[in-house]
Amino acid sequence: MKTGTGEGFSRMEKALSVLRWFGRITTMIFRLSKFTVLVLLLQMLASCAPTNRLLKSRPVALSPFFEQPQYAVDARKYLPFQKTWTTPNSAVLKAGVAARRLYIAPVTLAYLRPLKRTIARREAEWGLQRQEHAVAARLREEFIAAFRASPAPVYRIVDRPGPGVATLHLAITELNPTCPKGNAAVTLLKVALTPVAGLAGHFTKGNMAIEGKVRGQGPHAGTFFQFADNEGDPLTIVNMRDYQPYGHAVNSMRRWAMQFEQMTRSPAGMRLKDSNALLLRLN
Repeated sequence: MKTGTGEGFSRMEKALSVLRWFGRITTMIFRLSKFTVLVLLLQMLASCAPTNRLLKSRPVALSPFFEQPQYAVDARKYLPFQKTWTTPNSAVLKAGVAARRLYIAPVTLAYLRPLKRTIARREAEWGLQRQEHAVAARLREEFIAAFRASPAPVYRIVDRPGPGVATLHLAITELNPTCPKGNAAVTLLKVALTPVAGLAGHFTKGNMAIEGKVRGQGPHAGTFFQFADNEGDPLTIVNMRDYQPYGHAVNSMRRWAMQFEQMTRSPAGMRLKDSNALLLRLN
């Protein structure tokens, strides 16, 4: 009789164990389903151009580097840059457009603003150095590489300015690094609680803003085109660049360079796609 009772309890424990296991699996599947639905919803929203523009970083104030800022126009509907300006002087424009060689000058940091994000300022106080000189050198390298890798570049890159050579001047106006430690904490919250916790990443995001202008040479030398853009860290689920101070900035620099090069060889009026505000890749 005791043996029968023991076997009954043993079977009941096994049944309860199976039920608990099934309950855990069901909970995981339910959470995964919600996670998948959220990811698909975010992807659909980011693929819609108006929504993508809404999720992207807002333009920052133009610096004194940008000439005649009062005439800058909002170009986000047509170009991957937030602000652009084209000279109204037809002679300067004609001379600039006629150039087929391009010199990319060293990037200036003369207009770089102080850190504006609270966490970035605190990390600087704790000894984290802002690597603006390395970032400036990388930005120039990316623009040079974009033209050299282009299948049909309008401009041939040269090593120095001269007659018949247009010059691209670039300035970094904002550079706030990503907060790796803060993003690690946000990732834990997303995994342990809900992907919605990723909204806390707003406080750990970095951003980078640049301005550029192209000047021609010769009798009608002058600036004939300018652009400005601000890129913040994209929305991510899990991405290795969230844990690098300038990981997302490197991606931004590469995209700016490729977008600028593509713009120089695209027909006037052609719309060029901007980068997505949502990044689903792991790196």
